[in-house]
Amino acid sequence: MAKGLFTQGIVVLLRESVSIQDIAATIDEFYPSDPIEASEDWTFLGPAVLMNMDEDGSGKVVVDVVDQPWPDAMGDPDSDSEIDRKIHEAFGLGNFGPHNSPGSLKRASEQSWVWEAGREIGDQPKAFVRVRSSYVLGQDDDAPILPDDYESFDELALVTEIAAAITELPQAICYFNPNGEVLRDLATLNESFEFAEENDFPPLDLWSNVRLFRLDDDWASMDTVGNAQLDLLDVEACFHAESYDFAEVEQFLRLVTCFLEEAEEPIESGDSMEGPGDVIWRVWELEGSIGSPQRKVLRCLPQDDREVPPQCAIPGLSDEPVAAPENNDGSDESS
Repeated sequence: MAKGLFTQGIVVLLRESVSIQDIAATIDEFYPSDPIEASEDWTFLGPAVLMNMDEDGSGKVVVDVVDQPWPDAMGDPDSDSEIDRKIHEAFGLGNFGPHNSPGSLKRASEQSWVWEAGREIGDQPKAFVRVRSSYVLGQDDDAPILPDDYESFDELALVTEIAAAITELPQAICYFNPNGEVLRDLATLNESFEFAEENDFPPLDLWSNVRLFRLDDDWASMDTVGNAQLDLLDVEACFHAESYDFAEVEQFLRLVTCFLEEAEEPIESGDSMEGPGDVIWRVWELEGSIGSPQRKVLRCLPQDDREVPPQCAIPGLSDEPVAAPENNDGSDESS
């Protein structure tokens, strides 16, 4: 999935539904429109309000409330159930986020390191609010999906601010970025904003999660998920778990992401840089990732003379053929 009708999408999970009028009052500073009736298909649009993203009104943010549990499974196009078929189609259209993949809430919960209570979210959410951006809603059929001066960073920052305001509602459980598999309650959400402002650093931890996987008794991998919202590749690192500090590897992944955002020249396969452990790390662009969802990534390996396990090996650098990595289910087996 990629950016199309909707170019960004963040969710607020609710313990019970809330009226669109109450939502509009909460985000009054963003000048929402009068409420719009829901479509017949809730997977596309519940009761909603619209806001302009820019002065000419070509870009819109649509905020709608859905009185249904979050659909974490993709549905089945061949199901006898109409709702299963609709959910499957809605995933393909990006109605639940342009880069959302089935199981995103489950994986976000399993890897909720900052907000530990997120690991117990279970079936608490009974409804949700979507905050989605679009440049083609209400436009002519030939309107471009993205404008020439498109800035993904500014767009995502605006959608995040609106979602954060909605998270203040008493019915809200938490902020949920399905594209980046991030869960935050209001307290940890505000802490992330404060840290970003104090350090003049983008709130990447609200947009993309950093996840940890134990590959075997000795090796681990960490990755980002959600960089596609900023039109960047995700970054993953494979390393001997006892030899590197997990916090340093996480910081390294964030710094590589910032480099991707700011650098004039792209990172190319085989490039190297100093990384955790004061070791040189080399980077390769690969079509497949170790963790789910499957996506193109930059894989980073420390040049510390250790033989990497097969699932981390770089195709073409070994005499032995390397099988495609199996999808990791998102759980951390280190505990």
